[in-house]
Amino acid sequence: MTEGPRRHVDKSLAQDDDVLPDFDEGDEDEEGGPGEPPPWQEPPHAPEPPRSHPCWSCAAAVPAGSPACPECQESARHLRLLGPGASIDLRHGEGPPLRLGRHPVWATAVAGALSGDRGQGVSRRHAELQLTPDGTMWLTECAHGTLNGTYVNDERIPPGTRAPVHDGDVIGLGRNCAFTVLLVEPGA
Repeated sequence: MTEGPRRHVDKSLAQDDDVLPDFDEGDEDEEGGPGEPPPWQEPPHAPEPPRSHPCWSCAAAVPAGSPACPECQESARHLRLLGPGASIDLRHGEGPPLRLGRHPVWATAVAGALSGDRGQGVSRRHAELQLTPDGTMWLTECAHGTLNGTYVNDERIPPGTRAPVHDGDVIGLGRNCAFTVLLVEPGA
């Protein structure tokens, strides 16, 4: 039994009518019946891993798997604090804590965003959120306390107490201001 010439068609360029081998009616194939093409299996393609990602702090290229940015030396792992209605979207790395409050000098990263009604119930020096080198996040209400309290998933934490925070937890500064905390680990 003679088979017609086989041709390979790049499937990314193929039209619907343009399929792998040409078969004549009545041709028998070892695996299929008359006129049936052999089963086609795509070779497995592993997704190509990203070679780099932008640094969250300075936007420089960080090689995949690198623990820190080669430009600014910030850790690739960082926390992301999302406020209500996307009005606040902060990123903060390992090291000193992120200060949360309305005091423009003490809490420089968030004080402006908490002005007016958005900061209702938030003390001037309310709490600190810290990401440690082992990837643990901690929330501490200022030792002198706050009038309206500090909460992790609706549970009040005592003044001066360090409470663990996990990826996806909601922290509350008073009862009217809440943030979702995310732990971002590029390449994970």
